Amino acid sequence: MKKINIIFIFIALITVAISACKKDPEPGGTAVQDMAGDWYVKVNEAGAYSTLLTFNTSENTPNVMWVQGTGLKSGATVLAIKGKTGVDYPNKLFSATNIANVSTAAGRPASFSIANGKIIPNGTKGPVSKSPTDSIYFELNVDGAVYKVGGYHKTGFLEDLP
Repeated sequence: MKKINIIFIFIALITVAISACKKDPEPGGTAVQDMAGDWYVKVNEAGAYSTLLTFNTSENTPNVMWVQGTGLKSGATVLAIKGKTGVDYPNKLFSATNIANVSTAAGRPASFSIANGKIIPNGTKGPVSKSPTDSIYFELNVDGAVYKVGGYHKTGFLEDLP
């Protein structure tokens, strides 16, 4: 009986030792990871910062990404957009015309277009921390009105939050 217990304990210890050496795989990125994230932008360089999100699609391809901004403010106008835009990932460019707007916000336009969209790595600095961060710029066309949207990527410093 003692030999069986010793063998059982020995097998259990070997099993624990083998499973403890197992390495967890490194998580991978997405196809548009260098263009995705939380952005703080102004419309026509005026007013308060609004939050804009860019993120990969479920297909996870390097030629399409989502753009979402539900509170983009230009004076009294509040723009709510969410749609897929074309991407030139190597050059960090994006644009599309007649994007179907799937935003659920009230008063949203049925479609919108993005022109001259670009992300510039380390193209600006956080407003307070002065930490280098990416910049974003694009021209948003909603029902014939063109809005210039530009800003900076979230730095992670609380003092840079709008």
